[in-house]
Amino acid sequence: MEKERIEKEIEPLLAETGFELVDLKVLRHGAKFLLQFFIDRAEGGGVTLEDCGNMSDKLGAYIDMNNVLEGGYILEVSSPGMDRVLRKEKDFLKFKGSRVKIKLKKPVDNARVYYGDLLGFEKGEVQLSGGLKFMLDHIEEARLHPGDDDILKRHDS
Repeated sequence: MEKERIEKEIEPLLAETGFELVDLKVLRHGAKFLLQFFIDRAEGGGVTLEDCGNMSDKLGAYIDMNNVLEGGYILEVSSPGMDRVLRKEKDFLKFKGSRVKIKLKKPVDNARVYYGDLLGFEKGEVQLSGGLKFMLDHIEEARLHPGDDDILKRHDS
Protein backbone atom coordinates (compact mmCIF):
# COMPACT_ATOMS: atom_id res chain seq x y z
CA MET A 1 0.00 0.00 0.00
CA GLU A 2 1.29 3.38 -0.94
CA LYS A 3 0.95 6.25 1.48
CA GLU A 4 1.27 8.73 -1.41
CA ARG A 5 -1.58 7.05 -3.32
CA ILE A 6 -3.89 7.28 -0.30
CA GLU A 7 -2.95 10.93 0.25
CA LYS A 8 -3.69 11.76 -3.38
CA GLU A 9 -7.06 9.98 -3.29
CA ILE A 10 -8.37 11.67 -0.13
CA GLU A 11 -7.02 15.21 -0.70
CA PRO A 12 -10.05 16.31 -2.82
CA LEU A 13 -12.42 15.16 -0.06
CA LEU A 14 -10.50 17.14 2.54
CA ALA A 15 -10.29 20.21 0.29
CA GLU A 16 -14.05 20.28 -0.33
CA THR A 17 -14.66 20.21 3.43
CA GLY A 18 -12.16 23.03 4.13
CA PHE A 19 -9.37 20.88 5.55
CA GLU A 20 -5.90 19.90 4.43
CA LEU A 21 -3.83 16.84 5.13
CA VAL A 22 -0.81 17.71 7.26
CA ASP A 23 0.48 14.16 7.60
CA LEU A 24 -0.56 10.55 7.15
CA LYS A 25 0.96 7.57 8.91
CA VAL A 26 0.22 4.08 7.64
CA LEU A 27 1.22 1.35 10.09
CA ARG A 28 0.62 -2.38 10.34
CA HIS A 29 -1.55 -3.25 13.34
CA GLY A 30 -1.83 -7.03 13.39
CA ALA A 31 -3.77 -8.11 10.32
CA LYS A 32 -5.11 -4.58 9.78
CA PHE A 33 -3.63 -1.27 8.77
CA LEU A 34 -3.66 1.69 11.13
CA LEU A 35 -4.30 4.92 9.23
CA GLN A 36 -3.49 8.07 11.20
CA PHE A 37 -4.65 11.24 9.46
CA PHE A 38 -3.43 14.58 10.84
CA ILE A 39 -5.61 17.39 9.49
CA ASP A 40 -5.78 21.15 9.80
CA ARG A 41 -8.12 23.84 8.53
CA ALA A 42 -6.97 25.03 5.12
CA GLU A 43 -7.53 28.66 6.17
CA GLY A 44 -6.15 28.27 9.70
CA GLY A 45 -8.10 28.38 12.93
CA GLY A 46 -7.39 24.97 14.41
CA VAL A 47 -9.22 21.67 14.53
CA THR A 48 -11.80 20.66 17.13
CA LEU A 49 -12.66 17.23 18.48
CA GLU A 50 -15.97 17.50 16.61
CA ASP A 51 -14.06 18.22 13.36
CA CYS A 52 -11.99 15.07 13.90
CA GLY A 53 -15.12 12.98 14.51
CA ASN A 54 -16.87 14.34 11.41
CA MET A 55 -13.80 13.83 9.21
CA SER A 56 -13.33 10.32 10.59
CA ASP A 57 -16.86 9.44 9.44
CA LYS A 58 -16.33 11.03 6.01
CA LEU A 59 -12.89 9.48 5.46
CA GLY A 60 -14.09 6.04 6.55
CA ALA A 61 -17.07 6.19 4.19
CA TYR A 62 -14.89 7.45 1.33
CA ILE A 63 -12.24 4.73 1.86
CA ASP A 64 -14.93 2.02 1.92
CA MET A 65 -16.97 3.31 -1.04
CA ASN A 66 -13.94 3.85 -3.27
CA ASN A 67 -12.07 0.67 -2.31
CA VAL A 68 -9.03 2.70 -1.29
CA LEU A 69 -7.88 -0.21 0.91
CA GLU A 70 -8.27 -3.95 0.71
CA GLY A 71 -9.21 -5.57 4.00
CA GLY A 72 -9.75 -4.11 7.43
CA TYR A 73 -8.24 -0.97 8.87
CA ILE A 74 -8.29 1.23 11.95
CA LEU A 75 -8.83 4.92 11.29
CA GLU A 76 -7.64 7.78 13.51
CA VAL A 77 -8.11 11.46 12.72
CA SER A 78 -6.52 14.18 14.83
CA SER A 79 -5.10 17.68 14.77
CA PRO A 80 -1.41 18.06 13.99
CA GLY A 81 -0.68 19.48 17.46
CA MET A 82 1.55 22.36 18.47
CA ASP A 83 4.64 20.51 17.26
CA ARG A 84 3.12 19.81 13.86
CA VAL A 85 5.20 18.29 11.11
CA LEU A 86 6.33 20.45 8.19
CA ARG A 87 6.52 18.49 4.93
CA LYS A 88 5.77 20.72 1.97
CA GLU A 89 7.03 24.05 0.71
CA LYS A 90 3.74 25.70 1.71
CA ASP A 91 4.23 24.49 5.31
CA PHE A 92 7.65 26.13 5.55
CA LEU A 93 6.33 29.36 4.05
CA LYS A 94 3.25 29.40 6.31
CA PHE A 95 5.31 29.01 9.48
CA LYS A 96 8.15 31.37 8.58
CA GLY A 97 9.50 32.96 11.77
CA SER A 98 8.59 29.94 13.93
CA ARG A 99 11.07 27.89 15.95
CA VAL A 100 11.66 24.48 14.33
CA LYS A 101 13.45 21.19 14.93
CA ILE A 102 15.05 19.58 11.88
CA LYS A 103 16.13 15.93 11.89
CA LEU A 104 18.36 15.01 8.96
CA LYS A 105 18.63 11.68 7.18
CA LYS A 106 22.43 11.83 7.42
CA PRO A 107 24.64 13.84 9.80
CA VAL A 108 26.01 17.23 8.80
CA ASP A 109 28.98 18.40 10.89
CA ASN A 110 28.52 15.33 13.13
CA ALA A 111 24.89 16.17 13.99
CA ARG A 112 21.52 15.01 12.67
CA VAL A 113 19.27 17.31 14.74
CA TYR A 114 19.21 21.09 14.41
CA TYR A 115 17.06 23.78 16.03
CA GLY A 116 16.51 27.29 14.72
CA ASP A 117 14.09 29.95 13.59
CA LEU A 118 12.59 29.24 10.19
CA LEU A 119 13.67 32.05 7.86
CA GLY A 120 12.24 30.74 4.62
CA PHE A 121 12.18 28.19 1.85
CA GLU A 122 13.78 28.73 -1.52
CA LYS A 123 14.74 26.42 -4.39
CA GLY A 124 14.03 23.26 -2.39
CA GLU A 125 16.06 24.48 0.56
CA VAL A 126 14.90 25.13 4.14
CA GLN A 127 16.63 28.20 5.61
CA LEU A 128 17.15 28.55 9.35
CA SER A 129 18.70 31.16 11.60
CA GLY A 130 22.44 30.93 12.11
CA GLY A 131 23.04 30.50 8.38
CA LEU A 132 21.78 26.90 8.39
CA LYS A 133 20.36 25.60 5.10
CA PHE A 134 19.13 22.09 4.34
CA MET A 135 17.74 20.62 1.15
CA LEU A 136 14.21 19.33 1.73
CA ASP A 137 15.08 15.85 0.44
CA HIS A 138 17.89 15.61 3.05
CA ILE A 139 15.40 16.16 5.90
CA GLU A 140 13.95 13.10 7.62
CA GLU A 141 11.52 15.16 9.69
CA ALA A 142 10.84 18.84 10.33
CA ARG A 143 8.55 19.97 13.14
CA LEU A 144 7.50 23.16 14.84
CA HIS A 145 9.31 23.41 18.15
CA PRO A 146 7.27 25.78 20.33
CA GLY A 147 8.86 27.24 23.43
CA ASP A 148 7.19 27.65 26.81
CA ASP A 149 6.02 31.17 25.90
CA ASP A 150 4.28 29.85 22.78
CA ILE A 151 2.57 27.09 24.76
CA LEU A 152 1.42 29.48 27.50
CA LYS A 153 0.09 31.98 24.91
CA ARG A 154 -1.91 29.19 23.30
CA HIS A 155 -3.57 28.29 26.61
CA ASP A 156 -4.37 31.91 27.45
CA SER A 157 -6.31 32.54 24.23
